[in-house]
Amino acid sequence: MATDDDSPRAIIGNALARNPEAIVNTSIELLELLANGLIGIIGEQGFDTLLYRSVHRVNLEYPWMMFDPRSRPADPEFHLLRACFEDQDVVQTRAASTLLFDTFIDILGLLIGEHLTMLILHAALGRRGGAAKNSKEQHNG
Repeated sequence: MATDDDSPRAIIGNALARNPEAIVNTSIELLELLANGLIGIIGEQGFDTLLYRSVHRVNLEYPWMMFDPRSRPADPEFHLLRACFEDQDVVQTRAASTLLFDTFIDILGLLIGEHLTMLILHAALGRRGGAAKNSKEQHNG
């Protein structure tokens, strides 16, 4: 049975908190996992539109996050987002990244429903969550 620690928000939050110095790479890796998991379901244009709306909302609180994710076909590795994050300190980057993922999840939930969102995101993030759980179990011995 899934617990709160298994939720997509918890998986993302734990990944972002694990290594603060690697926050930019972790954020991009998580976004790539979401893209890979969602594009097959909502299409590339659907993913880009969802990301665009999320970035637009985050930009209201973090004005330095300005890029158009709809340019993603020319930027499949999210270099534009990476550039936004790399110009900020770790605390700002983590806060903006957390808000970006929370906003992304909220918008997706409004569009397709909370239950389906959690199923899709859990599948997309499954490798990340499983790796984190195995690592945690190894440390606890």
